[in-house]
Amino acid sequence: MGAQITTISEFLLQAGTEYRVFDLGRGIRKIAAQDFLDMENARKPAPCPRQQHGWFGLVFWNKQLSEQQYIWFIKLPLDEQGLIMPAGRDQFMHIIVEALGAQLEHTEQKNGQLPENPFTFIPTQQQLADFNSISRVRLGLPASQHFNAALSYVQAPAQGNWHELAVQGLADVAARIGDEEVLAALCDNLPSLPATVRKSLLTSLENQPVPVRLAEVITHLLNASPNDGALWSEGLRALAQSPCTGLVAQQIDAVLEGELARSLDVLIVIAGRLWHHLDNTRLMRFLDAVAQLNQTTPGLFHGVYADLVQLPDLRAAMLGVLRDPNRSQVLSAAIGELFSEAGQ
Repeated sequence: MGAQITTISEFLLQAGTEYRVFDLGRGIRKIAAQDFLDMENARKPAPCPRQQHGWFGLVFWNKQLSEQQYIWFIKLPLDEQGLIMPAGRDQFMHIIVEALGAQLEHTEQKNGQLPENPFTFIPTQQQLADFNSISRVRLGLPASQHFNAALSYVQAPAQGNWHELAVQGLADVAARIGDEEVLAALCDNLPSLPATVRKSLLTSLENQPVPVRLAEVITHLLNASPNDGALWSEGLRALAQSPCTGLVAQQIDAVLEGELARSLDVLIVIAGRLWHHLDNTRLMRFLDAVAQLNQTTPGLFHGVYADLVQLPDLRAAMLGVLRDPNRSQVLSAAIGELFSEAGQ
């Protein structure tokens, strides 16, 4: 490998592969190849950091050698500003070359697998199913063998047995909401599905640009059960990448104005999936709710603050909260705890 090759992106290109990159930090989002290269070179922060790492899924293949696609799930350490740390990236590059060779010549016999190392991770079963579905859509590949059974069930729940459905099939359904047949089935039947099936679909939908028709179905479902924290956690997650920003903002406002402002799970979903809806006013109200709950859940505020201040979209606003003279007493007390902990 030439000394000038320092990034995963350049390495995969030089090895003659085509590849796609996804951010897996907070849901699954596609990343343009140039953006990922900029992240690797610390010119652009990771957009969805979590636990001070950038979490990525890479799919790559070389058509001249094989029809096989290979997948790496990689987590790279970030600095305080959310930039990938070169030392971690370089160490991962060394592991790749040691395991597979400078031109990926051992990829086929090793099935693209890398030795155990601190930079790779294993997604949950749900995230793995969602990643498989989304990447197959992006590559123009057919859905899994479980898709037809799952779609048939969603179209006519009374005629099937949900216990026979595979998580992968439901993930395939969610990944294909751009298909009118799939979207219509979800809009018609999502509210009446068994809770287990509905939860799986709502979780998968967090990775999709849920259109207004389906977003309205989900919000009607939530509004019909205003104090059901578990349902609201699932429904809000499903709206994470919906372009219906006004509708989603209304749901967050409803949480912050009602009983669910005391639901730990709902607040965590807002922080983890809907942070981009927290404008300055909503952010202060959200942090107030977290600070209130912190009184009975010690350490909560510290964890949420540390999480949100890492996000490029919120970093400036989160730092501004520390200096805001108009914050409430309970929020001031929680921030005071942050400084006392930092000084210990």
